[in-house]
Amino acid sequence: MERALQNYERVTKEATTELLAAWEMEKEKLNRKQQDLEEDRRRLEFEVAKGRLALEKDRAAFAAEIAGVEGMIVQPEDRVQLNIGGKHFETTRRTLTVALSEAPFSYFGAMFS
Repeated sequence: MERALQNYERVTKEATTELLAAWEMEKEKLNRKQQDLEEDRRRLEFEVAKGRLALEKDRAAFAAEIAGVEGMIVQPEDRVQLNIGGKHFETTRRTLTVALSEAPFSYFGAMFS
């Protein structure tokens, strides 16, 4: 009986040692997995931040483009109707006043100076 008890204690101790070793190995695996996941998270956060910066840059460029296009749109109050010898023409103030800078000594340049 004594021998059986000693054998039982030895087997139990060996099994416990093996289980602890297995547990330590699993713990190490989990720690490595956790570190890998943390690295992935940091990398993804960095990529998201870069993406946000690129998006903001694109939004700013798009807003500038919209402003430029809106500046080209002729507003109704900028339209000018001309009656030249009974013939009706429509143009913009900008077209008429550009003569100031492009041809200041022309008829329209003299007219708008």
